[in-house]
Amino acid sequence: MKKIISILIFLFTLICHAQHEPKFENDTLTTSTGFKVYEGLSIKIGTGSMNDGDFKFIRTNASSLFNYYSTTGYRGLANQANSFRRSNSGLTFKVKKIMTRGTKKNGYVYYAKIGQSLINYEMDIENAIKSGEIVVPEEFLPKTKNQIQEIIKESKYDKLKKIKELKDSGVLSEEEFQKEKERIMSEN
Repeated sequence: MKKIISILIFLFTLICHAQHEPKFENDTLTTSTGFKVYEGLSIKIGTGSMNDGDFKFIRTNASSLFNYYSTTGYRGLANQANSFRRSNSGLTFKVKKIMTRGTKKNGYVYYAKIGQSLINYEMDIENAIKSGEIVVPEEFLPKTKNQIQEIIKESKYDKLKKIKELKDSGVLSEEEFQKEKERIMSEN
C-alpha cells in the first residue's frame, strides 16, 4: 500500500511540476513552459490583455527616449502611457536582446527587447505567454488546473488495471491488492 501511495505521489509531483522555473543559459531563455527565446527569434504578437486591447506586458522600453514618465499617469491611466498599442496585434517582431531583472533572493523576471525602428519595447515574456500577448505553439501554453486535474483523473478501470499489474509484478500482496480493489470500487 505504501508503494502505491509513493508511486501516486511521484506521478502527481511530475505532472504538477511540468512547468518549471524559467532558465537563462547560453543566451537562450527557456520559459516555465519550455518555450525557448533567443536573440533573432521572430515572435508573433497576439492580443493585448488590457480592457482597451492594448498590451499590459509589452511596453515602451524603460531606457527609451519615448518612454513616458509621470507620477500621476497618462490621462489618469498610468499603465496605458507606455503600453504596446493594439494595432500591433498579428505583427511579427524579432527579439533584439534578452534582459534579466531581479535578484536570486526575490526571483528574476525576464524581458525580451523587441522593436522595429527607433522605439524599442520590452516584453515580460512569462506573463506575455500566459496572457496570450504573444503567440506560442500550443505545446508551450501553460497548463490550467483543470487540464492537470484531467490528466490525474482516471477511471476506476484504469486504476484497477494498474493495481493488478502491481500485484502481478510482486509489488502488492494479494491482501493489499484486495484492499485497494475494494477502495477503488467504493469511490464515486
